[in-house]
This record gives sequence, structure tokens and C-alpha cells, in this order.
Amino acid sequence: MTRPLRSGNFFPAAAIFLLAMGVSSCANFTDVKTFATLSFKATEHEALSRDYIAAMDRRKQYQPPEYHAELEAQKTRREAQQASLDLLQQTIADYMQGLAGLTTGEIRTYDKSLKDLSASLNKATLLTSGEKEAVGALSTLLARAVTATYRQNEIKNLIRDGNEPLQDIIKATRKIVTKGIGADLQVESTLVTRYYDNFMLAPDNPPEPVAMALAREARADALGRVDARLRSVQAYDDVLEKIAHGHRFLHEHTGMIGNDELSKQFSPYIDELRYAYRHFVEVAR
Repeated sequence: MTRPLRSGNFFPAAAIFLLAMGVSSCANFTDVKTFATLSFKATEHEALSRDYIAAMDRRKQYQPPEYHAELEAQKTRREAQQASLDLLQQTIADYMQGLAGLTTGEIRTYDKSLKDLSASLNKATLLTSGEKEAVGALSTLLARAVTATYRQNEIKNLIRDGNEPLQDIIKATRKIVTKGIGADLQVESTLVTRYYDNFMLAPDNPPEPVAMALAREARADALGRVDARLRSVQAYDDVLEKIAHGHRFLHEHTGMIGNDELSKQFSPYIDELRYAYRHFVEVAR
């Protein structure tokens, strides 16, 4: 015989469920979602590392043939180093995608196993042990967070616990971008200038106005391309800096997350990131 529902047992449970749903639905995660989505889009950029490798082929036209074997060797080393930058960028992107998913409840399964992560870390030969630990820590936190059922608490926990490894990863990425790729482009600019100056200022060159004009034009075009690449690197570094600043603010104000009062104080950080991202897209074309 089927027993009737006992209202004394049903309604308290339902009230608790509805109260929990009400708290979650009333929470406002719009600003966190906007920041995380922008950060995700801005971080996924492989062109810098590809161009860093291609620079070795470009240099062959500005350096004598006896240097070409060394340039090929450097290209091989850079191809191995690319795994380090790719891992850093992907870790930031995965974190931001996971954070954005938590704000909407549309959680995508974080399906990277520890075995896969370990293999990626082994390939990242350019990273220090501390930087690898930061990647592992942030990936572990993300894997735990996306299984959460109560979003507001888990968003706060992820931002609180994830800030330190995220800051370390962003710092490592900026180091490669500025001191590796950016510095290399400055060397390339010097090589281009020297190549054309040696040609145009050679004492045994006959006075050929047309040839000199063409050389000056070629020199300006080559330097312009290098400068454009350098501006792209600087713009990307600015994006990373804005992501770091924005996340640090969230970390310092986790108590405000989910409340409308966060919007007014956090909006300038979102605006700065949006402007930096737009500028990067413009100069990277």
C-alpha cells in the first residue's frame, strides 16, 4: 500500500532546496564572467611562439651563410621551448574558461588527466621547478572546482586558492614573452639595420641613386615589420599584466563576489583589460 506524503517531512526539505537555489540565483557573477571570458580569449594566442621560431629563417637573409647552421640549431631549440610557452598559455586559458563556466553553471568537463599533465610538464623544459609546481597546482584546483555543486562558494574558493599559482604562471609567461621573444626581436632589428647599412655605406659602392632608394625602402619595410612584431609582443604583455591585476583584485575582495557592490569597483579592471585586448588584436593583425 502506497503511503501518502507526509507534509511534515516534505516541506522543510523543499524549503531548504528552494532557499539554496534562491541564494545561488540571486548571486550576480556577471563581472567575474566578463573578466574570465575576456581573459580566456586574450590568452589563447599561439602566433607569438610560432613567430619566435620563424625568426631564425628570417635571419638567414641578413646573416652570412656560415651562420645558417647555427640558426638551424637555434630553431630546433626554440621548437622544443615552444612547449613551455604553450603550456603556460593553455593553463591560464583553461583556468579562465573554468572560472567563466562556474559563473553560469555551464561547466565543461576538465578532462585533462594527471598523466597528460605530467607529460606536458616534462616537455616544458624552459620552466623552473617552481613554475611547473604552479601549473600543477592551478590545474588541480580547477579539476576540483568544476565538480562543485554550489557555485558561489566554489568560485570564491577557486579565486582565493588559485591566485598565487596563477600569478606565478602569468609572471613566467611574461618573462618568456618580454625577455625571450621581445629581446630577440630587438636583436633582429639590429641585424636588419646593420645589413642595410653595410650595403648602403660601403665605401666601394658606386653612386647609384635608384639602388640606394630601393635599399632605403627595403630597409624601412623590414624594420617596420620587426617593429610591428615588437609592438604585438608589448601589447600581449600588457594584456597579461591586466589579467594579473584583475584577478588580484578579485582575490583581495572575495567577500564581494556574487554581490552587486562588486560591479562598481571591479568595472575599471574589466575596462582596462578590454582596452588592452582590443589594442593587442589591432597591432597583431
